[in-house]
Amino acid sequence: MILLNVFLFLLGLFLLYLGAELLVRGSARLALMLRISPIIVGLTIVAFGTSSPEFLVSFVAAIKGNIGVSVGNIVGSNIANIGLVLGLSALLRPISHFNQDIKGELIWMTAVAIVFWLFSLNNVIGFWEGFLLFAGIIVFTLLLVRESMKERKNNTNPDVPNIETGYKFIDRLSKNTKTILFTFTAIIGIIVLAFGSRLTIDSAVLIAEVLGVSQVVIGLTMVAFGTSLPELATGIISVIKKENEILVGNVIGSNLFNILGVAGPIALFYPIPLTNRLVWFDFPVMLVFTILLFALMLWGNRISRLPALIFFLAYLFYITFVVIM
Repeated sequence: MILLNVFLFLLGLFLLYLGAELLVRGSARLALMLRISPIIVGLTIVAFGTSSPEFLVSFVAAIKGNIGVSVGNIVGSNIANIGLVLGLSALLRPISHFNQDIKGELIWMTAVAIVFWLFSLNNVIGFWEGFLLFAGIIVFTLLLVRESMKERKNNTNPDVPNIETGYKFIDRLSKNTKTILFTFTAIIGIIVLAFGSRLTIDSAVLIAEVLGVSQVVIGLTMVAFGTSLPELATGIISVIKKENEILVGNVIGSNLFNILGVAGPIALFYPIPLTNRLVWFDFPVMLVFTILLFALMLWGNRISRLPALIFFLAYLFYITFVVIM
């Protein structure tokens, strides 16, 4: 049984790589075709797509009464997105030259994380907190749509650019057909990511349960790591292809979606009880990671290998502490 779960875990990792490759390729080319900034694509299509495992896993866990897995997954995934995804990706290739518009999204991410923690101080995320969080994702998405429409309107070139892929049978297609193809590629990438993520998570949780680990710890570690694997795979592919804005937009958008689009809807139907350990240890750790990233990108506009190493080692230390705590 253990060997079978290990095999399924490795198969899930392969599907995550394949899905990330399709998602990054499709969304990056779609952004060029539609004359949309890569950062907006990262904040929306890529971020919501790679966060779909968090939503599915957390919601199913809540329905089954495993609420500890849900909240642990949300908090743990946000920590992993910064410490693991950004940290490891920037270790491979330093990240710089960001669009100045990213500062607004950074403020959103930091403010939402602080509000989420404030909502948790009474040890429960209830209906009204969930309503406000869910309303936040709607407002954020509408603002991004307006920004995208404004950007296209200000573009002086109304023509759809011709994107060369290196594959002759694709390059011969019409521009409209290419747009449909790139959209379809991104959608397939999201589906493969979701399936690979689910496979990886299920096998990882079964292995973890053999060790007698609690729901919250499983959510904070194995499940959070598993649901962050799409972001990690997408991040590594993005830095390799020098799509820095898609990477950063993916991390910021995913962290926002995890709180607003995952915790919000769950709390509308199932109040989320929180332990003192979550409120006073795991939530503050998430805030520290978030605020450090905000400060680093706001004033440095760059993530070099040294802060990337610090993020990555801090994540490893946190995971180790959670497991042995």
